[in-house]
Amino acid sequence: MYSTHNNQNQLSGIDPVRTALGMLSSRILGRHKPLFVNIEPTHVCNLSCTFCDKHEGPQMSTEDGVRLLHELAAMGTVSVCFDGGEPLAHPGIGELVQTGRRLGLAISISTNGILIPRRIDRIAEANVVKISIDGPEEIHDRGRGSGNFRRALEGARVAQARGIWVALRMTLAEHNVRAHRAVLRIAEELGVQALFQPAIGSLFDASKHQASHSPHVTAYRETIDDLIELKKRGAPVANELVALRHLRKWPEPNPVPFCGGGRVMAAIGPEGGIYPCGRVGRGQPAPNAIDAGVARAFEDVLRPTDCASCWCTLTLSNCYAYRLDPRLLEGRLLSPFLSTDWDATLAAEADPKAETDAAGLVQLRRKRPSGETVP
Repeated sequence: MYSTHNNQNQLSGIDPVRTALGMLSSRILGRHKPLFVNIEPTHVCNLSCTFCDKHEGPQMSTEDGVRLLHELAAMGTVSVCFDGGEPLAHPGIGELVQTGRRLGLAISISTNGILIPRRIDRIAEANVVKISIDGPEEIHDRGRGSGNFRRALEGARVAQARGIWVALRMTLAEHNVRAHRAVLRIAEELGVQALFQPAIGSLFDASKHQASHSPHVTAYRETIDDLIELKKRGAPVANELVALRHLRKWPEPNPVPFCGGGRVMAAIGPEGGIYPCGRVGRGQPAPNAIDAGVARAFEDVLRPTDCASCWCTLTLSNCYAYRLDPRLLEGRLLSPFLSTDWDATLAAEADPKAETDAAGLVQLRRKRPSGETVP
């Protein structure tokens, strides 16, 4: 059974003291540094998901990626996430992960999970892999292609067997918006947490809030409401409660107080452009971290003051942390008192639509990393 008492900082590799000091220095003294950085070594992907426009394009050289990591570590970066495209499709991903860990960086990978078994020896030093799961098998494969649900879960198992912390991420789209409970059950079976966020119009431009693949607004908000209640009952929802309430307002513009983009966060594309985050600033000229060096480029990075389009839950949580928002403590203070049998509690009041969507859920009968057997 999922435990709410996991030591998340230890598992993720992020040093909370260095992080807090860096945020305070930025907020109070204006001494900005890229504490949290997404590096996109490639925009190439092995899938062509129906709701994604980020599956082809340029690729960063491994040499440039290694140099960026050295420069980031020297600047005080605490965490690097390799994003894409599909970062595991990059031929140098192993060297990038290993270099980052040798430099003392917390390393995470956002992936569809399919290539993990083939790349596991190269990426085994990573702290976290965030694997996309969009529902039970039928629904997941409807958006990502036949057979990819089972491949993604196999990737999760392989990563866990090597001691890597796994998290699931569900993109709430038109085809799967009511399948969130199925994803939570998968997370429960694996002993992990799940993140949720909307399928926006473009992964390159957060201001494009909607597209044909986006969820119906009413169904989406009902799902977010349900996730809030489920989290309060002990379900393995990784989103902070304050972030879920923010995300609920999608697709209406919703200003982010104290945006951390370009202050404590940055994203570096495969061509070297540096941006405040992964979804802002792509449509305008950007300083180049490969050509100018990270330190010089970060001085000139865009620092948004009026962003109202933050729909990535991890970026959003970092912004609320940058604000020093006490509401981030809400779920953490409640966690020792939450039910650990949330699924049984909800059995009698299950959402018929969600249960219909979840009919294809594959039961994962396996041992958890703790050795506890799933019944």
